[in-house]
Amino acid sequence: MPRVSHRSRSATVLRRRRLTLVALTAAAAGTFALLAGQRVGSSVQPATPAAAPRLLEVTAGDRIVLRTRLRDGGAPDPGRVRRALASRLPDGIVASRGSARIAYRYDLEATVTKAVAVGQSGGRVGAVRDAVSVRIVAPVIAQAQANTCESAALSILLATTGQAVSQERLQSEFPRSGRLDPVGSGPQRTWGDPDRGYVGRPDGQGVAGGFGIYPGPVAATARRFGRDLDDLTGVSPQRLYARLLHGRAVMAWIGLSDGPYGQWVSPQGKRIDVNFGEHTIVLAGVTRDGSLRIVNPLRGTAELWSRDRFEAAWQLLGRRALGA
Repeated sequence: MPRVSHRSRSATVLRRRRLTLVALTAAAAGTFALLAGQRVGSSVQPATPAAAPRLLEVTAGDRIVLRTRLRDGGAPDPGRVRRALASRLPDGIVASRGSARIAYRYDLEATVTKAVAVGQSGGRVGAVRDAVSVRIVAPVIAQAQANTCESAALSILLATTGQAVSQERLQSEFPRSGRLDPVGSGPQRTWGDPDRGYVGRPDGQGVAGGFGIYPGPVAATARRFGRDLDDLTGVSPQRLYARLLHGRAVMAWIGLSDGPYGQWVSPQGKRIDVNFGEHTIVLAGVTRDGSLRIVNPLRGTAELWSRDRFEAAWQLLGRRALGA
C-alpha cells in the first residue's frame, strides 16, 4: 500500500467537509424554496361565518309563544303561523297599569297579520291584545256638605294618580265667583259664573240652595297640586270608555234630575243657564259586560251603572268631564 503523507490526508478531509457543507446548504435552500413556494402559491381564504338563521318570534306578555325559522329566507306563511298560534296563544292576561288592573283578550287574527307583516327579515312581535275590563283603585268618599260633590270627586280622582288631598283642602282652594247668594230675582238676577269659580254656599243654605263649580277652575286647582287634568268636555262617550280601558279615571258632571233649571247673569254680564240637579261622580272602571264602575260622592258608594244611564245623566249637564 502506498504511503500517504499527513498533508495529503488533511487536504482530503477538508475537501470532503466542503462537499458535505455544499450539499447541506443546497438541501436547505431547496426545502426553503419548497416551503416558500407552497406559502406563496396558496389560495386558502379565511372561513366565512354562516349567516344566522332568520327567526320569527311572537310574545304574549313576557313569554315567547312562537319561535319559528323562516324557510329559505321567505316571509312567514300565514296558515302556518295561525295553526301554531291557535294552540299556543293564551286567551288573555291581566296586567297592572298605575292604580288600575286591566284584563286583556288576545286577538288571534290581528296577531297573525302583525306577525306576517315582518316579512322575510323576521324579528320579534308582541301579540295583539284588547282591553276588555278594568278596575281602577279609587277611594270611596262621601261629600262632606250638600254642595261639595266637586271637591269630593276631585279628591277621588287625584287619589287614582297617587296624590292624596282631602276634599276640605280642595274646597278651600277653589276660586270663588260672585257673592254667596244671588242678587235680585228672575232671569236678570246677578250671581257667579261656575266656569270661573265656585258659586254659592257649600252647605246648601241661602236663598238659592246651590250651586257649584265647572271643569275649568277645578282643573286649575288640580294644577296647584301638581296634576294636569285633561278637559274632556263634549267628547264622545266612547272616548271616555277608551280612557278607562287604558287605566285612567274620569270625573264627570251629571244631572241627578231633569231640572229644575235656572238662569242668571254673571258679574261680567254673561248669561248663565244651569240645571240645579248638577252633581259629579268618578268613573273608575268597566266590567266585562260593559257596565261602568262608578264612585258616587252623594252618599259615598261604589256603584255599577249601565252606559245608557250614564250617558243620559251626562247629557243633562252638557257632557262636562275631566280625565286623570
